[in-house]
Parts: sequence; structure tokens; C-alpha cells
Amino acid sequence: MKIQTTRVFEDLLNSNKRINVFQGSSRASKTYNILIFLIYKLLQEENKTLSIVRKTLPALKGSVLRDLKEILLKFEVFDSEKWHSVDGYFELGSNIIEWFSVDDETKIRGRKRDYLFVNEATELSYDEYIQLVLRTTGLVVLDLNPSLWKSWIYDLETQPDVKYNVVTYKDNPFLPQVQVDEIEKLKDRDPNLWRIFGLGQKGVPTKMVFNHHQLYMDLPPSSKFLGYGIDWGYSDPSTLVGIWKLDDSIYCEEFLYLKNVTIPDFIYKIKDLGINLKDDFIADSANPQAIEELRRQGINCKPVKKNSILHGIDLIKRSNFYVKYDSFNLQNELQSYIWKTDKNGNNLDEPVDSSNHLIDGIRYVMEMKVARNQWIGIM
Repeated sequence: MKIQTTRVFEDLLNSNKRINVFQGSSRASKTYNILIFLIYKLLQEENKTLSIVRKTLPALKGSVLRDLKEILLKFEVFDSEKWHSVDGYFELGSNIIEWFSVDDETKIRGRKRDYLFVNEATELSYDEYIQLVLRTTGLVVLDLNPSLWKSWIYDLETQPDVKYNVVTYKDNPFLPQVQVDEIEKLKDRDPNLWRIFGLGQKGVPTKMVFNHHQLYMDLPPSSKFLGYGIDWGYSDPSTLVGIWKLDDSIYCEEFLYLKNVTIPDFIYKIKDLGINLKDDFIADSANPQAIEELRRQGINCKPVKKNSILHGIDLIKRSNFYVKYDSFNLQNELQSYIWKTDKNGNNLDEPVDSSNHLIDGIRYVMEMKVARNQWIGIM
């Protein structure tokens, strides 16, 4: 059989290092070719265990596992009876390919393995990484998009047992031209995003969290409505924002930005908008009582399943970000939402928790509705 591979596969094949890191741009085919190599390796061995790990299980299932199953089918070794989705493992001959997230500490401190693959490694803490590596006897492979400008993983580049690779979309000769064109649009849209998702390099820190939004007048006819985001407040505003998606673009419009309102008043204002109450309303899960009140009033309100703030910010940054021309409060938030700094004025990987009420609503919808690997030309 013939399976197409890229430079990532070749780099692993020729590496003599125990730890191999692949930092890269969008569509460099890092994850896919790492999986090809690991399956190729296991097919020549017996009684080995490979662990595939990511920060959260939903993200793992929505990205890596789909690729894993596709590659097993291409190798003609997939057997549905040996794919144990509930327990999280696949039997490949006498070998085991298991997958799990690190959100349960017992999973990373109690398992041992021969090989380890950590997907989107910057999502993990350094302690989580160390616990996994200490329980791995053989090859360790990590991949990442360098969307964070500070991370423990960048320090690995100088360690003697690590091969640190930087790859870009140009290392993937099988990438369709339409996706190449989408990536190269970043050159003009945002130089910092181009560094990260085009050149595979760490971004340059700026004070503003978002500096790439554009204004729009009318929604594109073929855009798809994702849902409404709700952030609760009283002295701070209670907010409602709508989000639409088209290809790798999101379109956002503010609907409510209300201070000093009770939940019954907020419900009244939502109903007064005349919008479809059966659409998804994704709200901050910190106020379950308010969510229940909305439900009892016929509003299809759901609590967000939160990931990290940085994860939600990253989802927005990976899109073409359009804001309705008359969403003035949202525009003001975007101008004011900045990164925290240390005593020397250096940016930290944490935004200031203010001027973010509509932005948080956008994050909630993105977390629930858009998987990172769905952005065409961006992932």
C-alpha cells in the first residue's frame, strides 16, 4: 500500500532523540503524520502501549481520534470490535493504543506506557507534562501551534535529549491551493497571526488581546447562526451577543448590554427583541439559578462547558473576526481588552478581567459550537 507522508514523518523516522517536538503553522499536517509514524512503528513491534493525550476529552475526540481511525483504515488494520470507545483504547495486534485527557489527575499519575503523543501540548501545564514523561519509557512526541508567546514548551528546544522541529504549511505538499490561499491572506490581515499560523513562529506580544476585527454592515446570506452568548452581571452589564459563522469567519452582533437589571428584567428584554427563543443561548455556568429561570420562561438556555480563557481567545483569534458596525459596546470592549503585565511591563498569558462581558459571551458560544479543527485554512 502507499500512504502519503510529509516532512514530519521523515523527521521522526530519522530522529535519534527521545523527545521530538513539532511546532508549526496551520495545515502543516503535524498531527496526521505523527500518527502515521506511530502506527507504522507499532506495526513492526509487539506488546507496546502508545498513549495519545490532550487537555480535554472532547477536543481529543473531535480531532486526533478521527485522524487515528482514518489512518488505521488506510493501513487496513482497523477492526471495529477492537475499538473500545468507552474505555478509550484500540487493540493493534498485541499492542495497545490508548487515549485520555489530563483533566483527571489520576489518569496522568497512574499509567505507564512505552510511547507518548501529546497533541496541542501548550494546553498542558509543565507539571502535567512531566508526570506523563516520567511514566514513558520510550519515544515522546509533542505538537503545538505557537499561539502563546510564553510557554514551558519553548524551553525544551535547548535540552540535549530533544529534537525541536518547526514546520509550516509549505512542508505539506498535499495541501489544496484554496487552503494555501486562506493561510496567506493572514499576511495582510494580521502580521502577528501570519507569524503564528503562516510561519509557525511565536507571536509578538501586544497589549490588546484582539486587534484583527473588522466591521460589517449585513450578514452574508449563507452564514450559519451558531447561537447567543450570555454573560451575567448587575453592576457589571448583563449581555447578549449573537454569533454567525461562514467558512473561517465569525460575525458578531450585540443585542443587550444592560446594567443594574434583575434576571426577570433581563428575560423581559430578551423576549422583547423578537428573536427565536428556541435557538441556543449559551450562558456563563456560574449562575445556574439564572439559567433555570430563563428555561422556565421558554428560553433555550444552556450552561457553557468552559475550557481555559486562553482556549476561547485562541478560537476567536483563528477566525476572520467581523463585528456589526453599530455594536458600539462590543467595539469598545475590543479596544479596551488587554493582557496583564508583570512589574517590568511584559505581557502575561492572562487578560485583564474587565471590558470582556460581550467578549465572554462570544467565547462561550465558540467553546460550545466550534471545534478548533473545523477552521478551514486555519488549523
